[in-house]
Amino acid sequence: MMKRWLGVGLLALCLWTGSVAAAAEPEAEPGDGIRSILAQWREQQAAQTTAREQRSAAQTETGRIRLLWQMDFSKQANLEEPPTAAGVNVISPCWFVITGEKGTIEAYGAKADRRYSDAAHAKGYKIWALVSNHGFDPEVTGRFLGNAGSQKAAIQNILKLAETYRLDGINLDFENINLEDRDRLTAFATAAAKAFRRKGLVVSMDVTPPSDSPNWSLCYDRRALAEAMDYLALMAYDEHSAGASEAGPVASLPWVERSLEATLEEVPAEKLLLGMPLYMRLWEEKDGRLQSVKTLYMGKAEQLLKEKKPARHWQPDLGLHYFEYREGGSLYRVWQEDRRSLALKAALVNRYDLAGAAFWRAGHETADVWPVLDAVLSAAAP
Repeated sequence: MMKRWLGVGLLALCLWTGSVAAAAEPEAEPGDGIRSILAQWREQQAAQTTAREQRSAAQTETGRIRLLWQMDFSKQANLEEPPTAAGVNVISPCWFVITGEKGTIEAYGAKADRRYSDAAHAKGYKIWALVSNHGFDPEVTGRFLGNAGSQKAAIQNILKLAETYRLDGINLDFENINLEDRDRLTAFATAAAKAFRRKGLVVSMDVTPPSDSPNWSLCYDRRALAEAMDYLALMAYDEHSAGASEAGPVASLPWVERSLEATLEEVPAEKLLLGMPLYMRLWEEKDGRLQSVKTLYMGKAEQLLKEKKPARHWQPDLGLHYFEYREGGSLYRVWQEDRRSLALKAALVNRYDLAGAAFWRAGHETADVWPVLDAVLSAAAP
């Protein structure tokens, strides 16, 4: 501690004596430079302490973070009807989107509801509302990120919404960003995090695995974002996206682990959430060529198994079940996500001692996944 204060004192003294010699600010009183530097240092120390306390509180109350994104707000999927998801302690409702270039906030898919917040809190959940960029439109987002006034307006609007809906945190979900806007995205996220944290909010941001894609990966300065945020959520899915040229799994175990290890080169484990999919894809091929692809929820996959009665087998090299069937001259293929595949991915949270896990999204899963995930994530790290 003495060394740190001595270092600050020497730096301050050098800066003060330099300013006196140059007589750059003749109206300043002696010692103003020292007081200014010390004030800035104390503010930085206080902010860092507050961030550590908020992360510690978020994890101490219920162990590791287990976040569940929610976009479907039908009665069946809403919090009024289903039982509490075992082990989930944070709900992230997809409520808000920054529209246009002026920092205005509109509903993402469903209108925010104070009754939802009250019901979630009554069930013991924390609420970290998701805030997204406009339609993942890189041009509109670029203009927003280039306008300081719009960014300040968006931050203030989000703070008002956080108070209105009794939010515990904010989850920033900015995707498809032009590479030229990388630094501006980092600057906005950093400013937003500081403002949100001053109001006691936990701040997280979603990032993709490292890859050579400019708009979907290189646009994230993960190291700088990790310093600014309480948590980063690694979206470790879409190994084969809906726009892929060939069929394949959404999140095979080796691919997830490689993505995780690459991310950990830039992001501390204590700030990283491993995002996992509660969905898969149904691939249609004809004559060896891909014809169509559809998102498949877990319940629908189970229904296909009952209706089509295909042979299903475990692929240990991928950590997934696989099945296929023929119909109308087409071959339909599924790399199935289920409680077994998710348990293997969740075990990585313990193995790498991560801050927690995140799941996309509520309503896609079957009920049997939650007790299994809770048991795995509650286990001590090896």
